[in-house]
Amino acid sequence: MKHPVAVCAFAFLSVASFGQTNSAGKELIRNGGFELLDKPVTTYDQLPSASGWTNANLGLCDVLVPTANAKTVGVPSNDYGTMKPFEGENFAGFFGWKDDVRRNFGSSDPAEVFMPGWNFYSEYPQVELVQPLQENKVYELVFQIALAGNSDRAIRGIGAYPSPVPVKSNHRKFLEMFPEIEFETLINEKEKWTEVRGQFKATGGEQYIVIGLFPYMGLESERIIEGHDNQYAYFYLDAVSLKEVVEVKE
Repeated sequence: MKHPVAVCAFAFLSVASFGQTNSAGKELIRNGGFELLDKPVTTYDQLPSASGWTNANLGLCDVLVPTANAKTVGVPSNDYGTMKPFEGENFAGFFGWKDDVRRNFGSSDPAEVFMPGWNFYSEYPQVELVQPLQENKVYELVFQIALAGNSDRAIRGIGAYPSPVPVKSNHRKFLEMFPEIEFETLINEKEKWTEVRGQFKATGGEQYIVIGLFPYMGLESERIIEGHDNQYAYFYLDAVSLKEVVEVKE
């Protein structure tokens, strides 16, 4: 399934070039590797157990840990596939895309067992920064993303949005803001860590980073299996880092 969008010709991040070459500022992300847990993780939907992290909408993200059951959020094997952390022992996971479908009880055709629901479902992990960003300062955000092995959809539109206040959207669908960082390549290779890296200039006062799928910058989705699919794209997330970019003076 594809959506009519304008596909950018670049296979890199859509970020402005500010000329700085050294990202040497202090780390501003709280618990970017999800190693610090305020309480044990035992099953799905427990992202807030990772210190500093919350959900930006009513979708419930996961923390994946070695001590959890392989049928839920274990590491390396879990309900969504098999994946080793990029670093450390833990990482996070979220549905970037999940079709909201309902069973079609009026059809006897196996191909029409499901019919479209009201909207799409999407989850957004959100982290509080160590301190607010400063006006007109340039920052570099880096994180690792991987499409889970059991995903049957490929997605383009993963990005990050800096916010001055915590985002608390009272729904489970896509967020409507425009991200400062966007990865423009369709992510269709499973169980492989891919680096997302980009720079942006702060307006001042931003104290939260929201990561997820931002369709209003250009969304593309396609099935990557034949026949009936599970209608989701689930992503692993690890090694989130944000630092001020310090210009190298010659």
